[in-house]
Amino acid sequence: MRPRTLPLVLAIVAASGCADAPTLGTRRAAPGGLQRTFAAAGAEFGVPPELLAAIGWNETRWQMVHGDEEFPGVPAAHGIMALRGARLAEGARLAGVSLDAARTEAAANVRAAAALLDAWARETRIDRASVGAWAPLVARYGGMADPTAQASYVHDGVYAALAAGVQGTSGSGEPMVFRRIAERPRFPHPGAAPSGPDYPGALWRASPNFNERPAGTSGRIMMVIVHTCEGSYAGCWSWLASTQSAVSAHYVVREDGREITQLVREAKRAWHIAATYSCSLNGDAECALNGVQSNHFTIGIEHAGYASQTSFPAAQIDASARLVCDVARDHGIRRDQLHIVAHAKLQPANRTDPGPNWPWGDYLARINRYCS
Repeated sequence: MRPRTLPLVLAIVAASGCADAPTLGTRRAAPGGLQRTFAAAGAEFGVPPELLAAIGWNETRWQMVHGDEEFPGVPAAHGIMALRGARLAEGARLAGVSLDAARTEAAANVRAAAALLDAWARETRIDRASVGAWAPLVARYGGMADPTAQASYVHDGVYAALAAGVQGTSGSGEPMVFRRIAERPRFPHPGAAPSGPDYPGALWRASPNFNERPAGTSGRIMMVIVHTCEGSYAGCWSWLASTQSAVSAHYVVREDGREITQLVREAKRAWHIAATYSCSLNGDAECALNGVQSNHFTIGIEHAGYASQTSFPAAQIDASARLVCDVARDHGIRRDQLHIVAHAKLQPANRTDPGPNWPWGDYLARINRYCS
């Protein structure tokens, strides 16, 4: 196994196709544009607009997502601000908008998120003028129970974007530039995670949710399954590492490609797909595995993001391709779309990830180029 270096590029510049630039999908934010939407919601509810923008960037890369369920017990996320379940309903109520509008209209979705943050700020009586003082509420917004994941979401996600200066383009092509805010968040910093056991550069955040692969051919690693988390990076790995979730994957790739978490050793069986294999769904490949539970012979790789995204960050795709090359080389997996497959392909009844806009051609070309 050759050492790999993860890309160190902050994905905040404009691009197209497999893009690092945030996009808003097919919906426009408001007649005045998305930047004006953040400014108006911030002014209305007393929340720094840069903070709203950084949360939206960290959650969805400013895409108007219409989430699916990826993990049982985790409600689907909606809109630029990735509001879910009871929070979506409460934010809509506080903002005085309908639940449907909060789900499907960008301006209503941003206002619902701002209204939630406003209510929490009034409840905790924070110093609203200090962006750093909002950090505990940012952690609460992230929705994670694990303190390390909360700290990662705050420091490496939202406040890292603020310190860099969040910028890009909306789906309508509007330039989006928010001022750089380097104020330190008033929140404990995440401790350093150890290195992963199988992939150089990955961080080890062990999940309890795994078991042994069966002996014989049904337990031989033959495929990689590509997933999207239907959420942000920290929320994804922390859920997969919890005893409560009863699910896992081998790896999670961050949106900007700068970090990968390993949760389960490759030799072990992670719990990432709830389907038995049918070669009729996969071009009649490996039909000897028909009826075998798909976790037995697969490696599961989750990607922060959503199946409804219109594009995926190029740095994330590249980091994932490097990882898959390494996995494929170590286990003798064929590098084609019959052996590197979508979750939805093998579990079409109730999963759609990684979605119709996953760049399969570019992805497989990168995998093969890194392995050549």
